[in-house]
Amino acid sequence: MKKNFIYIFSLLLLHYCLSAQNNSSDHQKLSGKITQYSRTDFNADPQFWCMTEDKSGTIFFGNNDGVVIFDGEHWQKLNLPNNSSVRSLEIDKKAVIYAGGYNEIGTLQKNRNGKFVYKSLIEELQLEGKNIENIWDIKAVDDRAICRSFNELIIITNKIATHIPANTSFIYSNLIGKDYYMQDSNYGILKLESGGIEPKMAFEAKQYNNEEIVSLLPGNTPGNVLAITKQGNIYEGNPSTGVLQLLNNVFDTNRRDIVSSAIKYANGDLFIGTLSNKIIMTDSKGFTIPSPAVLQDLQDAVIHKMYTAADGNIWVLENNGLAYIDFTSPYTYLFNKASVYDALTYSNSLYLATNQGVYYSYFNSKTPSTTHDFKKINNLHGQAWSLQQLEGDIIVSHDNGLFRIEGDNAIKIGTVSGFWKVTPIKSKPHFYLASHYNGLYLLEKSDGEWLLHEKLSGFDESARDILPADEPYTYWVCHGYKGVFRIRINPSYTRISSVDHYTNKNGLESAFNVNVTRWNNEVVFTTNTGIYRFDNKHNRFTPHARLNAILDPAKNTRKLMQSGNKTWFVQDDEAGYFYTAEKKPELHKDLFLNLKGSFNRGMESIAPLAGNNILFGTTNGLFMYTVSNPGLSPGINTSITQVSFSRDQQLNLLPLDNNKDNPEILPNQTDILRFEFASPKMTHGTEIQYSYKLENVDNNWSAWQNIAYKEYTHLRPGNYTFKVRSRNTAGLLGKETTYYFTILPKWYQTNLAYALYVIIAALLIIAIVRYVKRKIERDHEKTKTEALKAKKMLELELEQLKLQRDKEQINKDRIHLQEEVLNNSKELANYTMLLIKKKDIFNEITTDLKELKDYVKNDDSRKKLLQIFQKLNTHKIGEEYLEVFDVNFEKVHHNFFEELKKLNPTLTKRELRLCAFVKMNLTNKEISPLLNISLRGVENARYRIRKKLEVAHEDNFVAFLENVAKQAETSA
Repeated sequence: MKKNFIYIFSLLLLHYCLSAQNNSSDHQKLSGKITQYSRTDFNADPQFWCMTEDKSGTIFFGNNDGVVIFDGEHWQKLNLPNNSSVRSLEIDKKAVIYAGGYNEIGTLQKNRNGKFVYKSLIEELQLEGKNIENIWDIKAVDDRAICRSFNELIIITNKIATHIPANTSFIYSNLIGKDYYMQDSNYGILKLESGGIEPKMAFEAKQYNNEEIVSLLPGNTPGNVLAITKQGNIYEGNPSTGVLQLLNNVFDTNRRDIVSSAIKYANGDLFIGTLSNKIIMTDSKGFTIPSPAVLQDLQDAVIHKMYTAADGNIWVLENNGLAYIDFTSPYTYLFNKASVYDALTYSNSLYLATNQGVYYSYFNSKTPSTTHDFKKINNLHGQAWSLQQLEGDIIVSHDNGLFRIEGDNAIKIGTVSGFWKVTPIKSKPHFYLASHYNGLYLLEKSDGEWLLHEKLSGFDESARDILPADEPYTYWVCHGYKGVFRIRINPSYTRISSVDHYTNKNGLESAFNVNVTRWNNEVVFTTNTGIYRFDNKHNRFTPHARLNAILDPAKNTRKLMQSGNKTWFVQDDEAGYFYTAEKKPELHKDLFLNLKGSFNRGMESIAPLAGNNILFGTTNGLFMYTVSNPGLSPGINTSITQVSFSRDQQLNLLPLDNNKDNPEILPNQTDILRFEFASPKMTHGTEIQYSYKLENVDNNWSAWQNIAYKEYTHLRPGNYTFKVRSRNTAGLLGKETTYYFTILPKWYQTNLAYALYVIIAALLIIAIVRYVKRKIERDHEKTKTEALKAKKMLELELEQLKLQRDKEQINKDRIHLQEEVLNNSKELANYTMLLIKKKDIFNEITTDLKELKDYVKNDDSRKKLLQIFQKLNTHKIGEEYLEVFDVNFEKVHHNFFEELKKLNPTLTKRELRLCAFVKMNLTNKEISPLLNISLRGVENARYRIRKKLEVAHEDNFVAFLENVAKQAETSA
């Protein structure tokens, strides 16, 4: 028994070794890059469970939030009616897309507007109220859709559901060819043949130790199947015999894990997803093989499922997002540990000069390395500038000096530090010029040893950019800031015999950023202002007509390198190439747009490899590109995914199915018309660009751009055709597509309206001509009439002028009389008051005489007093003077009285007069005789007036009346 075991083990080991050797070349060919999609991209839950793809290339993902749809540019999320997660998706030969969730089965359909909608089949299949739980898998075969839950299979045929219950539990299923296989837990693997409804035993559970199957795949021979279990075992069996044999276990004894899914790639290799070790690759016999380097860049170690897309690339459904592994990517990111200044391939190894030293790795273009493969030269740290293979040795020009690489160590040559690169001397075999930070040194290989001789005297400038000239012993040296030097060296190479210095006075527009190279065996100089050649006859730099016609002289060409039939360049931080021999070369730059702005200025690294591969060293690391000729790719279409317009701030979707004979009709005054487009079958890992054209608006196709929509605003009425085409940076071209639409004119913009406008315009012209003639006649008659009227008007104006002057004179006289009367009235009033004051004196004298009469006892004296009384009575001042006073007082204070009456119309004439006296600052005693009342009466009268005029007790009555008087003067 032990011998048999050893024998079997030896056979297996031998088979493994032979298999690994025979298939290594096939296994190693996979390379590419990964595109990660996170929650910010698809705006849904990060966990995905399943996937399918329609014939247009649109991808459908089953997600915890529903169905997530991706057309290569836009994401759409579609919820199930019960908001359950979607665990299964399948598309049948009629392009019907099935989706299964928790207690839910339905289909996805695209409406006329390009949006997908969900239609439930629960009611149609009479599944209402049944607890079918999760639909874990749906497979379409012939005219049937087989839906698997743990408890049963539901076979949908012509809207009729057939139920096949599980013996225990259906925990896995898959379709191989037209046979449907399922694992019935603790029972075995069953097979449901095409058209059948009775599953048959394919493999009993003991054949695979009752392990849980995670994937059933086509076997290595027709009719066989591969079974991969959660424990990592890979079995191959023949369903007709029921025999299942163990091929291998994918896990090392020290690295156990759980397998979550597996797929079979086109070359027969297996991709096996795990729960903690990302993806493991095996050959068709189950033996692990080196995985493509790109698989190490997966961000999530937990893999749920994997699917092979129609383009041959792989979608990975991770625990936290999606990953797209693009094996057809035009570039591979090889190294990202440092900034790369130079790259050298030699003897199946790749060496990199970086700002952190020199890295190396095993390499060939079919099996590119990754960052994980690179190792660092042990004793070589700091800035390395260039790598060169010279006489079987790798020479490193380093900030610390010149080094020779031997294995994983570096041996220094000489003791001098600071070298840029090494240039062979054609006339002196085994001798080289070593470009130093401050001049040139002579380097020699003698008897297998490298010797660094003394510095060449006579030139102390930096010699980083150096190139042999056509003349012997002559070299061009370009300095980044000082211009161009032409140096001549003596034949023994011990000193610089002469130096010519060229700046902007010798044909160059600028002495900065000049580089020298050879193109078509001619020395050329690249600058900020174009490309130049040197004219020896006139000792000047002249523009290079051909290169300046190819490369825009307004841009800074910093690198120019000829390799094979291509010329590579770096211009304004963009890399590209053109075919050297073409009469009108086209610049090919789009493939390398992701490198823009990442080159080391003045030290751009471009290293062509065999075939169509090329290396680019950047500040971000090293990239390897595969260049292929662009061409129209069959089967890749450009799709218009949505057309919408907004009007009055309302968004409206338009149908997508139209043609030239049935254009879509849009209303007039459409504010914004928006086209969204995509190219779903383009490789998703490369940048997709679009070019569009709207006939009747655009004369030419637009420039290529990566924006997947175009908007037009306020288009005029008319017929339009919108065209869009696509391409990717790998050179694939998508077919253009068209959309026809018409913007309706308003009623006044129609042909009938325009005809009416012409008729109306003609009638208006006729009417205007007649009107003008009549108007001229009327104007002639009117002119005569107006001349007569003007004459009469002149006479009337003269009369009016005369009357106006008379009227002004009368007004002046009237005003003068009024002023005179007013002045007289004021004088009369003053005079009257004077008389009244005299009356008071008469009264006082009369009183005094009456008192004197009582004291006089003499009759004569009494008689005399009586005579005096009689004279006083004869000349006493009567009331007629007060009446004169009233008349004149009214004239003087008329406006004042009017203002008071406005405040209170009930004021009597006596009260008005009292107010006038108070305004005149007369005391109560002075007012009393004027009003012929006592002092007490004056006080009472003032109190009543205050109340009528609503003057507060604390307010000054005199000031109040002064304000009234001012208002009266203003109104007058």
